[in-house]
Amino acid sequence: MFKKVQTQKVYMKIVEQIRDLIKEGKLKPGDKLPSEHILAEKFGTSRPSVREALSALEILGITESRGGKGNFIRNDLSSSSYEQKFKELQEEESPFELLETRKAVETEIAGLAAKKATKEEIDAIQESLDKMKNSLTNIPEIMEFDREFHINIARAARNGILLSIMTYLADGLKEKLWINLKEKSWGIPGRLQKYLKEHAEILEAIKKKDSKAARKGMYDHLAAVEQDLLNE
Repeated sequence: MFKKVQTQKVYMKIVEQIRDLIKEGKLKPGDKLPSEHILAEKFGTSRPSVREALSALEILGITESRGGKGNFIRNDLSSSSYEQKFKELQEEESPFELLETRKAVETEIAGLAAKKATKEEIDAIQESLDKMKNSLTNIPEIMEFDREFHINIARAARNGILLSIMTYLADGLKEKLWINLKEKSWGIPGRLQKYLKEHAEILEAIKKKDSKAARKGMYDHLAAVEQDLLNE
Protein backbone atom coordinates (compact mmCIF):
# COMPACT_ATOMS: atom_id res chain seq x y z
CA MET A 1 0.00 0.00 0.00
CA PHE A 2 2.86 2.38 0.77
CA LYS A 3 5.61 3.31 -1.71
CA LYS A 4 9.27 3.99 -0.98
CA VAL A 5 10.15 7.68 -1.20
CA GLN A 6 13.44 9.36 -2.05
CA THR A 7 13.44 13.13 -2.29
CA GLN A 8 14.80 16.14 -0.47
CA LYS A 9 11.45 16.95 1.18
CA VAL A 10 10.73 13.39 2.18
CA TYR A 11 8.10 14.31 4.74
CA MET A 12 5.95 16.13 2.19
CA LYS A 13 6.11 13.13 -0.14
CA ILE A 14 4.80 11.02 2.74
CA VAL A 15 1.97 13.55 3.17
CA GLU A 16 1.11 13.21 -0.53
CA GLN A 17 1.02 9.43 -0.31
CA ILE A 18 -1.26 9.50 2.74
CA ARG A 19 -3.51 12.01 0.96
CA ASP A 20 -3.63 9.78 -2.15
CA LEU A 21 -4.49 6.70 -0.08
CA ILE A 22 -7.42 8.62 1.44
CA LYS A 23 -8.62 9.68 -2.03
CA GLU A 24 -8.41 6.05 -3.19
CA GLY A 25 -10.39 4.88 -0.17
CA LYS A 26 -7.54 2.76 1.18
CA LEU A 27 -7.46 4.98 4.25
CA LYS A 28 -10.77 6.17 5.66
CA PRO A 29 -11.88 8.74 8.26
CA GLY A 30 -11.37 7.27 11.71
CA ASP A 31 -8.61 4.88 10.63
CA LYS A 32 -5.56 4.73 12.84
CA LEU A 33 -2.20 5.13 11.13
CA PRO A 34 0.53 2.58 11.83
CA SER A 35 3.17 3.45 14.43
CA GLU A 36 6.02 5.77 13.49
CA HIS A 37 8.43 2.85 13.47
CA ILE A 38 6.28 0.87 11.02
CA LEU A 39 5.65 3.93 8.83
CA ALA A 40 9.40 4.59 8.64
CA GLU A 41 9.92 0.99 7.58
CA LYS A 42 7.10 1.05 5.01
CA PHE A 43 8.23 4.34 3.47
CA GLY A 44 11.92 3.39 3.63
CA THR A 45 12.79 6.56 5.49
CA SER A 46 13.82 7.83 8.95
CA ARG A 47 11.70 8.44 12.03
CA PRO A 48 12.45 12.19 11.94
CA SER A 49 10.93 12.37 8.43
CA VAL A 50 7.87 10.45 9.62
CA ARG A 51 7.53 12.74 12.65
CA GLU A 52 7.71 15.79 10.35
CA ALA A 53 5.12 14.25 8.03
CA LEU A 54 2.73 13.59 10.91
CA SER A 55 3.15 17.19 12.04
CA ALA A 56 2.38 18.41 8.51
CA LEU A 57 -0.68 16.12 8.25
CA GLU A 58 -1.99 17.56 11.52
CA ILE A 59 -1.46 21.15 10.35
CA LEU A 60 -3.25 20.33 7.08
CA GLY A 61 -6.23 18.97 9.02
CA ILE A 62 -5.84 15.44 7.67
CA THR A 63 -4.96 13.66 10.90
CA GLU A 64 -5.29 14.22 14.60
CA SER A 65 -3.20 12.97 17.50
CA ARG A 66 -5.24 11.38 20.29
CA GLY A 67 -3.04 11.50 23.34
CA GLY A 68 -1.05 8.31 23.67
CA LYS A 69 -3.45 6.39 21.42
CA GLY A 70 -1.80 7.32 18.10
CA ASN A 71 -2.63 9.29 14.95
CA PHE A 72 -6.02 8.99 13.25
CA ILE A 73 -7.52 10.17 9.96
CA ARG A 74 -9.91 12.98 10.85
CA ASN A 75 -13.65 12.41 10.48
CA ASP A 76 -14.20 15.98 9.27
CA LEU A 77 -11.77 16.04 6.35
CA SER A 78 -11.90 19.24 4.32
CA SER A 79 -10.08 20.12 1.09
CA SER A 80 -10.54 23.86 1.55
CA SER A 81 -7.23 25.73 1.49
CA TYR A 82 -5.35 22.39 1.36
CA GLU A 83 -3.27 23.29 -1.68
CA GLN A 84 -2.22 26.66 -0.26
CA LYS A 85 -1.30 25.18 3.11
CA PHE A 86 0.58 22.34 1.40
CA LYS A 87 2.60 24.81 -0.67
CA GLU A 88 3.45 26.83 2.44
CA LEU A 89 4.63 23.74 4.31
CA GLN A 90 6.63 22.58 1.29
CA GLU A 91 8.58 25.84 1.46
CA GLU A 92 9.39 25.49 5.17
CA GLU A 93 12.66 24.14 6.52
CA SER A 94 12.83 20.62 7.91
CA PRO A 95 12.76 20.91 11.74
CA PHE A 96 15.26 18.09 12.16
CA GLU A 97 17.58 19.53 9.50
CA LEU A 98 17.38 22.81 11.41
CA LEU A 99 18.50 21.02 14.56
CA GLU A 100 21.35 19.28 12.73
CA THR A 101 22.56 22.65 11.48
CA ARG A 102 22.12 24.31 14.85
CA LYS A 103 24.22 21.63 16.55
CA ALA A 104 27.02 22.36 14.08
CA VAL A 105 26.76 26.17 14.12
CA GLU A 106 25.59 27.11 17.61
CA THR A 107 28.10 24.87 19.34
CA GLU A 108 30.92 27.00 17.92
CA ILE A 109 28.94 30.22 18.45
CA ALA A 110 28.69 29.43 22.16
CA GLY A 111 32.43 28.78 22.34
CA LEU A 112 33.21 32.11 20.67
CA ALA A 113 30.73 33.94 22.90
CA ALA A 114 32.55 32.59 25.95
CA LYS A 115 35.77 34.11 24.62
CA LYS A 116 34.41 37.44 23.40
CA ALA A 117 31.24 38.42 25.29
CA THR A 118 31.23 41.82 26.99
CA LYS A 119 29.35 42.53 30.20
CA GLU A 120 26.59 44.25 28.19
CA GLU A 121 26.23 41.23 25.90
CA ILE A 122 26.11 38.86 28.87
CA ASP A 123 23.47 41.06 30.48
CA ALA A 124 21.37 40.81 27.28
CA ILE A 125 21.58 37.01 27.34
CA GLN A 126 20.64 37.02 31.04
CA GLU A 127 17.67 39.27 30.32
CA SER A 128 16.38 36.85 27.68
CA LEU A 129 16.72 33.97 30.13
CA ASP A 130 14.88 35.94 32.82
CA LYS A 131 12.03 36.65 30.40
CA MET A 132 11.81 32.93 29.64
CA LYS A 133 11.54 32.16 33.36
CA ASN A 134 8.71 34.68 33.69
CA SER A 135 6.75 33.19 30.76
CA LEU A 136 6.41 29.55 31.79
CA THR A 137 2.63 29.55 31.32
CA ASN A 138 2.78 31.13 27.85
CA ILE A 139 4.45 28.78 25.37
CA PRO A 140 4.32 31.11 22.29
CA GLU A 141 5.92 33.86 24.38
CA ILE A 142 8.61 31.66 25.85
CA MET A 143 9.43 30.35 22.36
CA GLU A 144 10.04 33.94 21.25
CA PHE A 145 12.34 34.60 24.22
CA ASP A 146 14.13 31.32 23.51
CA ARG A 147 14.94 32.56 19.99
CA GLU A 148 16.08 35.85 21.48
CA PHE A 149 18.36 34.00 23.94
CA HIS A 150 20.12 32.12 21.15
CA ILE A 151 20.43 35.18 18.91
CA ASN A 152 21.92 37.18 21.78
CA ILE A 153 24.56 34.48 22.22
CA ALA A 154 25.33 34.78 18.50
CA ARG A 155 25.69 38.55 18.89
CA ALA A 156 28.13 37.95 21.74
CA ALA A 157 30.24 35.77 19.42
CA ARG A 158 30.89 38.95 17.42
CA ASN A 159 31.09 37.30 14.03
CA GLY A 160 28.83 38.92 11.45
CA ILE A 161 28.62 35.86 9.23
CA LEU A 162 27.69 33.55 12.10
CA LEU A 163 25.11 36.07 13.31
CA SER A 164 23.56 36.15 9.82
CA ILE A 165 23.41 32.35 9.79
CA MET A 166 21.88 32.27 13.27
CA THR A 167 19.29 34.88 12.30
CA TYR A 168 18.32 32.71 9.31
CA LEU A 169 18.07 29.62 11.51
CA ALA A 170 16.02 31.53 14.09
CA ASP A 171 13.53 32.46 11.35
CA GLY A 172 13.01 28.73 10.82
CA LEU A 173 11.92 28.49 14.44
CA LYS A 174 8.88 30.63 13.58
CA GLU A 175 7.57 28.17 10.98
CA LYS A 176 4.47 26.02 11.46
CA LEU A 177 6.17 22.63 11.42
CA TRP A 178 8.69 23.61 14.08
CA ILE A 179 6.09 25.30 16.28
CA ASN A 180 3.71 22.32 16.06
CA LEU A 181 6.44 19.90 17.14
CA LYS A 182 7.92 22.16 19.80
CA GLU A 183 4.61 23.13 21.44
CA LYS A 184 3.81 19.44 22.01
CA SER A 185 7.25 18.81 23.46
CA TRP A 186 7.23 21.88 25.68
CA GLY A 187 3.77 21.00 26.95
CA ILE A 188 5.15 17.92 28.72
CA PRO A 189 5.45 18.53 32.49
CA GLY A 190 8.99 19.35 33.57
CA ARG A 191 10.29 19.85 30.02
CA LEU A 192 10.49 23.65 30.19
CA GLN A 193 12.22 23.57 33.56
CA LYS A 194 14.81 21.20 32.15
CA TYR A 195 15.51 23.50 29.19
CA LEU A 196 15.77 26.54 31.46
CA LYS A 197 18.39 24.71 33.51
CA GLU A 198 20.35 23.89 30.35
CA HIS A 199 20.13 27.51 29.20
CA ALA A 200 21.37 28.69 32.59
CA GLU A 201 24.35 26.31 32.38
CA ILE A 202 25.28 27.65 28.93
CA LEU A 203 25.11 31.21 30.21
CA GLU A 204 27.17 30.36 33.28
CA ALA A 205 29.91 28.89 31.06
CA ILE A 206 29.89 32.08 28.96
CA LYS A 207 30.16 34.21 32.08
CA LYS A 208 33.15 32.13 33.22
CA LYS A 209 34.74 32.43 29.75
CA ASP A 210 34.84 28.63 29.61
CA SER A 211 34.63 27.95 25.87
CA LYS A 212 34.79 24.18 26.24
CA ALA A 213 31.91 24.08 28.72
CA ALA A 214 29.87 26.54 26.62
CA ARG A 215 30.29 24.42 23.48
CA LYS A 216 29.44 21.21 25.32
CA GLY A 217 26.44 22.82 27.04
CA MET A 218 25.04 24.09 23.76
CA TYR A 219 25.56 20.82 21.91
CA ASP A 220 24.08 18.73 24.71
CA HIS A 221 21.06 21.06 24.93
CA LEU A 222 20.30 20.90 21.21
CA ALA A 223 20.86 17.13 21.13
CA ALA A 224 18.38 16.79 24.01
CA VAL A 225 15.82 18.95 22.15
CA GLU A 226 16.23 16.69 19.11
CA GLN A 227 15.73 13.53 21.16
CA ASP A 228 12.74 15.01 22.97
CA LEU A 229 11.04 15.92 19.68
CA LEU A 230 11.35 12.31 18.58
CA ASN A 231 10.19 10.79 21.85
CA GLU A 232 7.36 13.06 23.02
